[in-house]
Amino acid sequence: MCKNFNFFIYGGRRCLYKAAIILAGMLPAGGILQVQAAGKSVSRTADRLNIDITGKVTDEKGQTLPGATITEKNTKNSVAADAQGNFKLSVNGSSAVLVVSSVGYITREVAVGSQTNITIALKDATTNLNDVIVIGYGAQKRIDVTGAVSHIDEKTLREVPVTNPQQLLQGRVAGVVVTQSSNKPGAEPSVLLRGHRSIKAGNNPLYVIDGIPTNDGLNDINPNDIVSMDVLKDASATAIYGSRGANGVIIITTARGKERADGQPDVHYDSYVGVTKISRYIHNLNGPQYVDFRREAARSLPAPNTYNDADPVASDAKIFSTYELAAIAAGQYTDWQREVTQRGFQQNHDLSVLGASKTTRYNISLGYYQDKGYIKTQDYTRYNLRVNLDQDIGAHVKMGVSMLGSYAERNNAGLNPIPAAVGQIPIGTPYDASGNLASYPTGDPLMYNPLFDYVNNNVIQLEKRTRVLSSFYAQAEVWDGLKLRVNFGPDISNSRTGSFRSQFSSTNTGTTLPTAGTANEYIFSYTLENILSYDKTFGKHKIGFTGLYSVQQRVNETGSAAVKDLPVATTTYNNLGSGTMTGITSTYSRFDILSYMGRVNYNYDSRFLLTLTARADGSSVFAPGNKWGFFPSAALAYNMINEDYIKRMSFISNLKLRASYGRTGNTAVDSYGTLAVLGRTYYDFNDVAALGYYPNSIPNPNLKWETTEAYNVGLDFGIFGDRVTGSIEAYRSNTFDLLLGFALPQSTGFSQVTSNVGNTRNRGIELSLSTRNIVAKQKGGFDWTTDLTGAFNKEEIVSLTSGKVDDIGSSLFIGAPVNVNYDYRKIGIWQLGETQATQYGSSIGQIRVADQNGNGKIDPDDRSILGSPTPKYTFGINNRFSFKGFDLGVFMQGVTGNQIVSTFHTAPGQNTIAFGGRYNVVSSDYWTPQNPTNAYPRPISGTSGNPGVVFGSTLKYFDGAYLRIRNVDLGYSFPSAWMKKIGAKSVRLYFDVTNPYIFSSYVHQNYGTDPEITDSPATVNYLLGLNVRF
Repeated sequence: MCKNFNFFIYGGRRCLYKAAIILAGMLPAGGILQVQAAGKSVSRTADRLNIDITGKVTDEKGQTLPGATITEKNTKNSVAADAQGNFKLSVNGSSAVLVVSSVGYITREVAVGSQTNITIALKDATTNLNDVIVIGYGAQKRIDVTGAVSHIDEKTLREVPVTNPQQLLQGRVAGVVVTQSSNKPGAEPSVLLRGHRSIKAGNNPLYVIDGIPTNDGLNDINPNDIVSMDVLKDASATAIYGSRGANGVIIITTARGKERADGQPDVHYDSYVGVTKISRYIHNLNGPQYVDFRREAARSLPAPNTYNDADPVASDAKIFSTYELAAIAAGQYTDWQREVTQRGFQQNHDLSVLGASKTTRYNISLGYYQDKGYIKTQDYTRYNLRVNLDQDIGAHVKMGVSMLGSYAERNNAGLNPIPAAVGQIPIGTPYDASGNLASYPTGDPLMYNPLFDYVNNNVIQLEKRTRVLSSFYAQAEVWDGLKLRVNFGPDISNSRTGSFRSQFSSTNTGTTLPTAGTANEYIFSYTLENILSYDKTFGKHKIGFTGLYSVQQRVNETGSAAVKDLPVATTTYNNLGSGTMTGITSTYSRFDILSYMGRVNYNYDSRFLLTLTARADGSSVFAPGNKWGFFPSAALAYNMINEDYIKRMSFISNLKLRASYGRTGNTAVDSYGTLAVLGRTYYDFNDVAALGYYPNSIPNPNLKWETTEAYNVGLDFGIFGDRVTGSIEAYRSNTFDLLLGFALPQSTGFSQVTSNVGNTRNRGIELSLSTRNIVAKQKGGFDWTTDLTGAFNKEEIVSLTSGKVDDIGSSLFIGAPVNVNYDYRKIGIWQLGETQATQYGSSIGQIRVADQNGNGKIDPDDRSILGSPTPKYTFGINNRFSFKGFDLGVFMQGVTGNQIVSTFHTAPGQNTIAFGGRYNVVSSDYWTPQNPTNAYPRPISGTSGNPGVVFGSTLKYFDGAYLRIRNVDLGYSFPSAWMKKIGAKSVRLYFDVTNPYIFSSYVHQNYGTDPEITDSPATVNYLLGLNVRF
């Protein structure tokens, strides 16, 4: 469309204009200026025509199909149906055959014979062009969508069991990065769509559940209640949500009842049980290896403390305690990872009843999920109740409700013993001679026994969360095509976390009395929407209008209290009054948004599509004069498949060009960020400390919206009868007026003031491809399909508070992604004979870093950008096979172009490398005079005469690329004849394996690790499940 992709990436608005011109230029000769009257025959063989045929084209339900094409077979004699589906065509005798086609329907041939008036019903084609896409305040068939929208249908959602709805997006939607940053029970993954836009604010997408927007995550949602997920990616699709749509929008639709021919309800039961196990423990040094490691560290000490290999007994006595020497002699070693972990257990049970009468539709579901984690004392339990009800009141009015009730408990989510277990000295055992836990197993005062946190309720962190999310609506058709709808969506959640640490916990180490605290959070939000919509078809023209008036409010209240010196441990956190208060806090915040929105959809002859949207949002978080933001968008599409010159290419089954432009906003400032805030302090009043208040921040009433301006061009295609379908997107987004801290002179008494000063940019390409590789010729035959997604995104900061100047202190750099790793760059290990090591403040066997500025020394100016945790490339591939009741799925997903920071390459609780000999380390090929490697430095003990490992932090950076086999599932659906005997419609038994294998250089170098979760070992889940339908 542009000369090349780079032109589009850098050309911005100019390219969009060119795209519009080129689209217009691609019209067939005569364009839309030469339009024939609907129903009038166009024939090049008029001299041979002798029978006039009239008729109507409808779908299976009797709805007319305007624009359907009726052609006399083997001729160019054709006509298009008018707005009512009627047509008239003169054909060459009674032997003529009519070929009737319409996009999204199966082409049908009808012999004329003696008929002169024919009604022809077309069946829906098995094509994704008929997928209903929820676009926000409405729905469209895929063929009519003008924006960049990805759709996940119910069939795809049911392929594999997941615990959180966001996991269904990973690798299945191009441009969406889903990161499972923790494998603890109840952990919620992070979702990033088309890169980071904001620096200070969050970049999470907006979730819309049954029409109600929410930013509170999806952990409370039962994935089995969901029937579709639609991801709105470009500004033309997201601008309808205005200030809340800058980071993309994910629309979730839950199941609703449908009427069955026999009038009976559908009953669904879905269940699975399984285990979670550590696939590979982190490969750290075992007992004998650690002993050698400790000796090598002592060899680096200056005389007379250096390890003397000629007298190992005396040398060992200097570096090992008496207890350690006895354990070494007895061969007593401990694998601490195994001591703090267990085999996890999962179970899930869902029961739903769906049904309908002529006027009532309902869905009632119950869900129970439990996950006992692989770390001892960690677990998560969730209970769900959902009620969806729709009621027709007469012919033109209907009302309904969608209601979710959820209760969850999560235990000890804040604990992670794995890094400490990896770094714990493996010498000896966790227990003393009496069989009790030893406080300091090795005698090292910094090596407290980590098992104390996992026995006798020494540590308790229990979160209890309740949520009720509802959506009520009433809709009336006040005129033909004119509808008025009112939505009201209250969302109430309440959580309470109680924490307790006994005197024997790792933080109190048996020396202080127990500590405890509680934290409460209450959130109430609601959305009230009045929606007016109008749809009308006249001739070849379809027009739709949507108007919205919306009010949103969110209130957040928190409170916490903490105490120490509890006299009684048995009451844990339920008797804080008996302890000594150490802290108490409470907060309140509220924001309101008032919105007006209008959208126009225009469709000419199912060929030319136009969508115009405008939304105005007023937010309470900004000062007068800046409260309102205006967010317009425009999108156009050209359905080339409906052109004759494309129809002649029989191998093309779909071809549509799209282009869009729009603006969205982001309210990154907190609720009271434009107001002066007072801080509490003490001051001297007549030599007495008096309580007073002072301004601790400077207000900025000029703050305004962060705004994202986005461009998108796309191509949807299908070939070979939709055996191959897909889409390609190219986009560019510029986010400006970023809310950042602007540095102030010290003379002001303040360090900074928040201002609109920054600018970021994202640009990239996305590909989605689906192929039907082998199509079963009959029921039960072999079938093979493949779905592939891939995306590239380049994210960069364009300007900051001081223009195009780096902010090194905040690790923000012009031309770099928002998040980067900024440090010295390791280029090897100083080897024997490289005497210049001392010039750089190092020594033989230690880390060698790059002298970036070439000044002959290493100083902070030699630090550079090493990489970014945000991947540039993401991809996924899903293969599914079926044959005679069996189905097999293999889903792989991966990322590349990112860098990770390994927790296991730092000392426990520190940001320095653990090569001082005191802590254990991951299995490493470290340098010795006999093994002059360039991988890891020589262990070196830090003493007053020895600096220890220098530049050790450079060893924690690794290539984050991976290809993961995410899921392998094998299922069997029992024959329907068998099911009839038990009164069931279908029964499917399946076995699923999650995360069985990872291909990664990081994992290859560090056995047992996980490139996604860098502070825990890789885990694998084995599940056995059952799906029953009655």
